[in-house]
Amino acid sequence: MTMPPVEIRRNDDGSIDEIVAKGADLHIEQMSNDGWYMGLQMPDGSYWQFWFGAKNGRSHVEFRHTETTYAEIAGDRK
Repeated sequence: MTMPPVEIRRNDDGSIDEIVAKGADLHIEQMSNDGWYMGLQMPDGSYWQFWFGAKNGRSHVEFRHTETTYAEIAGDRK
């Protein structure tokens, strides 16, 4: 069985529990006092974007997968 380039493992409620990526270039950047961006550039050329931070500056941290650009689409942009 072939593993996907990025595996998003979820909790029973659908929230993200963990992200597993092998051979990725990782970019994490603080975008605000309570918000962060994470990008994964995969060897196949795909790019995965995630955002995480507090919803109202005081609550629990929410982690969201917002976008995936697959290799054939990313290649068209070069």
